[in-house]
Amino acid sequence: MKKLFVILLSACFFSTSAQQTLKPGDVMPAIVIKPIINAPALNVNLADPTKAPFYILSFWGTWCSPCIPEMDTLAKLQKANEGKIRVIAISNEPVTRLKKYLIKKPSALWLASDTSFFLYKAFGLSSVGQSAIINSRHMVVALVKTDLVNQRFINNLMSGKTIKSSAEVKEVPVNNRKDIFGVDSTIAESFTIRGYMKGQQSMGRHYLNAPYEGRRVSYINVCADVLYKDAFDITSSKQIVYEIDEKAVCDFDNKNSLYCFDLLVKPEDKDSLNRIMQKKLLTSLPIKARIAEKLIPVYVLRVNPDQKLAFQVSTQNKSMIRFSGEGYNGTSVSLANFANDYLSNDLDRPVVDETGLKEKYDIKTTVDLRTQEGVVQSVNKLGLILDKAERKMKVLVFYK
Repeated sequence: MKKLFVILLSACFFSTSAQQTLKPGDVMPAIVIKPIINAPALNVNLADPTKAPFYILSFWGTWCSPCIPEMDTLAKLQKANEGKIRVIAISNEPVTRLKKYLIKKPSALWLASDTSFFLYKAFGLSSVGQSAIINSRHMVVALVKTDLVNQRFINNLMSGKTIKSSAEVKEVPVNNRKDIFGVDSTIAESFTIRGYMKGQQSMGRHYLNAPYEGRRVSYINVCADVLYKDAFDITSSKQIVYEIDEKAVCDFDNKNSLYCFDLLVKPEDKDSLNRIMQKKLLTSLPIKARIAEKLIPVYVLRVNPDQKLAFQVSTQNKSMIRFSGEGYNGTSVSLANFANDYLSNDLDRPVVDETGLKEKYDIKTTVDLRTQEGVVQSVNKLGLILDKAERKMKVLVFYK
C-alpha cells in the first residue's frame, strides 16, 4: 500500500477569539488547558505564575512511537527538577484512550486531552514530538524538538541562557491551488520533478479514483529514500542498505535534499507505474538505488493453532485500507498486504506472511500503545503469531 502521511494534533481553549501563530518572544494570551486527566485540577491556567517557573507544553500521542520514550525522559527530568518545571503533555486523543495509557504507564506528567487542534495550530507546529517552553512571565521562550530536552537544556533554561528554537513549524503556503503540479486531467501523461517547494507540507499520494485511477503518484518535499522506497515497493527501513552517507540520502534539516515529484502515466501503462517511476528517479536524481537480495532478520506471520481466528473472509469486492498508530482497518485485504504494508512499517523487522491463508479478509486491530509490544499484542488478538526468523529478502541499496 502507498502511504499518505499527514500529521495533525492538538488544541486547547484560548480566551481570545482570533488564533494567531505564536513565536518565541511572544506573550501568551490568557489560556486554560483542559481537560487534564491526572492533575489536582481538571484545568490549568498558564497565567497563574505560582504553578512553576517554566511550563513545557509537549505535543505527543500514544499513536506516536518515538513520543513514548520522550515522555519517559520528560518524567525523569521533571522529578529531578521538582518545582522548577511542569510538563503538560498535550494529545489530540480522547480522555478514555489517555486513561488506558496511564493504566499501562503511570506518569507524573499531566496529560491533557485536546481534540480541537487549536493550540497546536497556534504554535504553527508541523508535527508532534515538539514542545513549547513558557516562562513565569507568560512568554514563549522557545519552540524545540522534544528529544533535545535534557538536563543540560534545563540547566541553561534555569540560568537564563538563550534557548535556540529547533522545532519544525509550518511555512505560510505560497500556492493554494488544489493541484500544485497543475496537471490537466484531460492529458494522457506528464512528469515533473523539482526541488523543495516553499510553503508546502511533506506528503505523498497515490490517486486511486477518477480521473487518474491508479496511474498517478505525487510527492511533495520528501527525501530521495521516500521516493525510491515507493518505486521499488520497500516498506521496512530494515530493508535499506547505505553505500553512501545516510545524510546524503535524507536530511530533513537541509532543504536541498528534499524533492517534489509527480508522475502520470498513460492508461495502458497503469500496471507499469512503479517501473516507470524507477526509471524517472534513476535518470533525474543524484542519488541512485538498486535492488539486491540479502539474508536478514524478519518476523514470520503464522496462524496460532490454539486460537480461533478473529477475522472473517470478506464479502466486499473493493479493497480499502486505513491504518495509523492506533491500529489497522482493512476491508477485502490479503494477509500478505497486512504483513508487508502495515506490520513491516510498524515493527522493527520486515514481516513475511507464512499463514497459508489466501483469501481476502476484513481485518481490524486496535493498538492501545504504539510500541512493539502493543502492535504484537494486537496481532495476537487476531489469532496470529509473530516468530523471529531469517529470510532472504530484497533490499534497497543506495549509492552514487
